[in-house]
Amino acid sequence: MLDKKRDWLMLGVILLVTFLSFSPVLKSDFVNWDDDVNVTLNPNVQSLTGESIKNMFSTTVIGGYTPLTTLSYAVETSLFGMKPGVYHFNNLLLHLLCTLLVFIFLRRLGASLFIVFVATLLFGIHPMRVESVAWITERKDVLYSFFFLLSLISYLTFYQQKKKIWCYLALLAFIFSLLSKIQAVALPLVLILIDYYYEKRFTFRMVWNKAPFFILSLVTGIAGILLLSREGSLETNTVLPFAQRIFIGTYSLVVYLIKAVVPYQLSAIYPSPEDLNFLFFGSAVLVILLVVAIYKSGKYRNELIFGSLFFLVNVIFMLQIVGAGQAFLADRFTYLAYIGLFYLIARALQPLWNGRWKPVLLGAGIVVLAGLAFLTWNRAGVWKNSETLFTDVIRKYPDVAMAHNNLGLYYRDTNENEKAVAAYTRSIGINPTGHLGYNNRGEVRFELGQTEEALEDMNMAIRLKPDYSKAWSNRGALRGSRKEYDQALTDLDKAIELDAGNQQAYINRLLVHYNLGNYEKAAEDATSCLSVSPGNADVMNQRGLCYDKLNRDQEALNDFIQAILLNPKKGSFYQNRSYLLTRMGDLKSALEDIKKAQELGTRVNPAYVQMLELRVVGGR
Repeated sequence: MLDKKRDWLMLGVILLVTFLSFSPVLKSDFVNWDDDVNVTLNPNVQSLTGESIKNMFSTTVIGGYTPLTTLSYAVETSLFGMKPGVYHFNNLLLHLLCTLLVFIFLRRLGASLFIVFVATLLFGIHPMRVESVAWITERKDVLYSFFFLLSLISYLTFYQQKKKIWCYLALLAFIFSLLSKIQAVALPLVLILIDYYYEKRFTFRMVWNKAPFFILSLVTGIAGILLLSREGSLETNTVLPFAQRIFIGTYSLVVYLIKAVVPYQLSAIYPSPEDLNFLFFGSAVLVILLVVAIYKSGKYRNELIFGSLFFLVNVIFMLQIVGAGQAFLADRFTYLAYIGLFYLIARALQPLWNGRWKPVLLGAGIVVLAGLAFLTWNRAGVWKNSETLFTDVIRKYPDVAMAHNNLGLYYRDTNENEKAVAAYTRSIGINPTGHLGYNNRGEVRFELGQTEEALEDMNMAIRLKPDYSKAWSNRGALRGSRKEYDQALTDLDKAIELDAGNQQAYINRLLVHYNLGNYEKAAEDATSCLSVSPGNADVMNQRGLCYDKLNRDQEALNDFIQAILLNPKKGSFYQNRSYLLTRMGDLKSALEDIKKAQELGTRVNPAYVQMLELRVVGGR
């Protein structure tokens, strides 16, 4: 463990440099790339209750089972609210803790202080780490890695001390790691590598005595495949046959190897190839040559095998030979895997450090490490917000449809609707069969009052993906705005049939029912929404209006009161309550409410205010 002053000094330097390198993330915002689904719009994150915790451990998010990660978001939200700086700080804190654990792991493994320092510093500051740290959604990377490394250290302690308590702690940490991200299934293979590191051979006993770890990995892996299949995320990212996708895997492997040394052209999204060229087939040859070279390496073979297999087993399930999700390459896939490569780099430099080249190595090392730290600092700034992130992708890969689509989402959120339409149009031009671009452009055109063009876009989105609930809901809202109520209800019923959790469809339908005078049905839809999102003040107010029309005065009053508590800055809520209170005979309170509405900028009928003032003053 850390029992020497030099160890503490080296570790302090590593953590300080790592913190400074990643410090720009502390000023970053949420991005519109899964941060909404995982955090800002996730009902299980918005309130920390027994029911929400139960949901975290019994449901998935975008096909992934990450309950511990979701729980961490919910705790942050309950303590600090929905503040992006808090999430970014905790992501960085977890990365610092992982860096600490890498130092301890390599030190306990028996590596020299030089190797430990270089490998850990590379792990801490390498630009390929940025995606896992700067992206709030990728909390699962740093969280699963934290428990993964704890498990490795516990197992190492067990191996050295032979006390079973450490084996049980390793198993417990492994369970927590699996609950954070499925990629943790690789851990039993790393445990075998630890045995190999000391015994310099592989035996069946190494597998047998890790049976509980392998059983947990197998069960989690099968469950993960089923969940991804059910979500529709387990599919190839190109039209290439499986045999050719092997070359996708070898190409990815070689790219990750190169980027460990030269972190070039980093991007949040790497476009998938439509066909293979000589680089893909050549990568398979290069991988075979590397394997042969490691096997024939002689004196350092055991260390080469340990480091290279540590890298391989932690990245092999992410090589997209069978695609899972939309990623072809992804920087985040290497988060833990690079420990093996950084160990090998440090081990290769050790003889130079011990020889006459030490001054040269020291100077070159300072320059290289400073360069990496600067690249990381600069890369962290790219994740400032959705605009900077996807502008960076487009600058490097102009024909990524998703980047243009998400840039459009950003412009829409900032009320730059013309820019949003242009971005969506560009996305459609790149991928004319993508339903999202049409649906999103239709939404913005609807807001701009271009209803005919918006309807065409929504029709196209439904034609391309008939089971896309959001497009049906949007078309229903558009038809409702045109008072085509029967068609609107047909669309909204279909939207809810396709996705019973589509809250916006319920909101749109309740507005149509309200306009048709179907106040009972409108109130039922509002109740359905509030059962999922009890903090939605607008829906609470709308249900109050329904109850008002049904002469259920006390229920209406309760809803208006609750709506005002949820959003005391909305004048229309006070106005609605004022009208109800007038009917109920509480004129003084009605007058106070209408004046509050007026104060908040709501346009009110002066004659109504005058009438209340006269009656309140006159005691009538």
